[in-house]
Amino acid sequence: MRLLSYLHSRTSLFTKVLVANAAIAVIGATCAVLIATHFWNSQEHAPIWEFGLIAVGLVVSLGVNYALLRVAFRPLFTLHATLDRVRRGDFSARVPMVPGDPDIARVSEMANLMLDRLAEHRQAVAAQILRAQEEERKRIARELHDETAQSLTSIVVNLEAIERQAVGSGVDEALCERLHLTKEVAQRTLDETRRLMMDLRPSVLDDLGLVPALRWFINHRVLPAGLEADFQVSGLTERLPEELETALFRIMQEAITNVVKHAKAKTVLVRLHREHGEITGLVVDDGQGFHVVHTVGQPVRDRGLGLFGMQERAALVGGKVVVESAPGRGTTVRVTVPDRRGGDVR
Repeated sequence: MRLLSYLHSRTSLFTKVLVANAAIAVIGATCAVLIATHFWNSQEHAPIWEFGLIAVGLVVSLGVNYALLRVAFRPLFTLHATLDRVRRGDFSARVPMVPGDPDIARVSEMANLMLDRLAEHRQAVAAQILRAQEEERKRIARELHDETAQSLTSIVVNLEAIERQAVGSGVDEALCERLHLTKEVAQRTLDETRRLMMDLRPSVLDDLGLVPALRWFINHRVLPAGLEADFQVSGLTERLPEELETALFRIMQEAITNVVKHAKAKTVLVRLHREHGEITGLVVDDGQGFHVVHTVGQPVRDRGLGLFGMQERAALVGGKVVVESAPGRGTTVRVTVPDRRGGDVR
C-alpha cells in the first residue's frame, strides 16, 4: 500500500491515465484473442495466432491511446509551460486559448485573468515605489545641496584663508602642509558630495531635459573613465513628459554605468532617436560581453538588479528593454518606449 501511495503521489495525471488505459487495452485484447481462438478450427496454429494477435492489438491500442492522450492533455502541458515561464520571471506570459475541452478552456481563461491582475498589481506597486524613490532622491539631493555642500564650501573657503594667512605669517612649514592637506580633503569631499547630488537627481534633467542630461552624464562619467564616447540624437526636438524622461534617463544611465564598471570596453555608442511613433535609446559597447540567456533566464532573485530595474522602468511606461551580448563581442542595450510629446528641448 505504501508503494502504491508513493507511486500515486509521484506520477503525473497523464501517466496515470495512460497506464490505466493501457491496462484496459491489454486485458481487452487478451480476452478477445482467447475467445476468438476458442472457436478457431485449426488448433495446431492457435498459440501462434494468439501471440500475434495480442502483439498487434497491443501495439495498435497503445499507439492510439498515447496519441489521443497527448492531444487531450496538450492544453495542460501548455498551461504548465506558461506558469513555469511566469515562475522564471516572464510576467508577460499568457496561456494560449485553443479550442478543446471547455473545462480546460475555463481554467486557462481564469489563469490568464489571474496573470493580468497580477501584472496590473505589480505595475501599480512598482510605479508607486519608483515615484517614491525619485521623490526621495530629489529630497536627499536638495538637502545635500542646501546643507552639506554649503557647509563644505564654507570649510574649504575658511581653510584657504587660514592657509594663506599661515604662509604669510611664517607659521611652521609642517603645520602649513597639514592645513593644505586638510583643505584638499575638504575639497575632495565637496566634489564627491556634488557628484552624489548629480547621481541622485541631476538638476539638468529637471531644468533642461533628457538630451542635455545624457550629454552631461557622458561627459562626467564616460570620458573621465578613459572611454571614447559617441552621442547621437535624432528626431527629438521637443521635451518629453517627466515620467518618460526619468525612465529613459535611468535606464540609459544604468546601461552606461555597466559599460564603465564591468564591460572593459574602449568605446561606447549612445544613441537616442524618435521615429514611427517610438523613442529608442541605444547603448553599444565593444567590451567583453556576457551570456544573455544565462543571465536573463535566471529567477528574478538571482538576476542583477540593474537589468531587472531597467526592465521594470521600461514596462511602467509601456516600453521594453532588449539586451544583446555574447562573450568577447560586446553588448547592446536597446530600450523602446511609445512616443508621447512634451515641450521644447533646449
